[in-house]
Amino acid sequence: MSTDTASTIRDILGRECPDSRVTSVRPLDKGYTSKQWVADTDDGRLLVKVPQREPDPEHLRRLVANAKVAADHGIPVVRYRRLVEHDPSMDGPLLIQEYEEGDAAGEVWESLDLGQRTALVEDLGDVIGRLHAIRGPHFGPVLGGPVASTLKESVEAEVEALIPGAELSLIGDADALRSAIGAAVAGLDDSANVPALNHGDLWLPNFLVRDGRISCVLDFEHATYADRFRDFGKLDEHIFDAFGEGRAAFLAAYDAACPMPGDWERRIELGNALHALNMHVYFRRWSPQWAPQYAEQAKKWLASRS
Repeated sequence: MSTDTASTIRDILGRECPDSRVTSVRPLDKGYTSKQWVADTDDGRLLVKVPQREPDPEHLRRLVANAKVAADHGIPVVRYRRLVEHDPSMDGPLLIQEYEEGDAAGEVWESLDLGQRTALVEDLGDVIGRLHAIRGPHFGPVLGGPVASTLKESVEAEVEALIPGAELSLIGDADALRSAIGAAVAGLDDSANVPALNHGDLWLPNFLVRDGRISCVLDFEHATYADRFRDFGKLDEHIFDAFGEGRAAFLAAYDAACPMPGDWERRIELGNALHALNMHVYFRRWSPQWAPQYAEQAKKWLASRS
């Protein structure tokens, strides 16, 4: 890191957190969507995060609001100090947050034995269950954006927004997709109409671990009020597709924290299908080489509904 950049971060912290005396600044080579610096101060470490992919300050306001809802209900999350909507030296917004000590679960996972992995996913089940026990007033974003009063309205709007960005030749007919998803929603129990706080990006890199326990849940930028089993799409893809022997332990801990309804398997199936459709559209924009695998998943689900 150049001396000029270190000086800039010091100046920002001196202006935004005047009660914290900075003793050192270093870059942090982590994360996929932002540039980050760690500052040692006389009252603890701070992290300065400058988003690269989503520089809209409204996006950061939602992130902070989402994390606050989780924190208010006892979920261990990052504590934010300042949201700067535009900093001239960085030519955009930035966040100042308290630095959370710990190892990313994704970095330690391969070094864990079966018992340690099982203990970690049990902890994961408890944390996510407690997160999903947080009820929302509507389906949709916590802060700002369109909302819906029922799961049916929410899913219909989501599908209509996704279809124009999908390569339907890899998935199937748009009307068939609408019909199959609509029928799946209609077949769910009434409890599916209770919106819950979903994290929206549950995979191992978004959990910090200390002493074998989850100490912090990171990156609430995609959080929303939705059917709680929507979060299982990414969990299954990134954790339990490869660690299927741990899924029962996870589900038991999850059920103890947030009891599962009778139709939980159908809700997970639908959530996984919507996850595949979302990821297909997302990766068509950002990493097109990965989009076809999600299209294939959506295609298989659609075929299973006919």
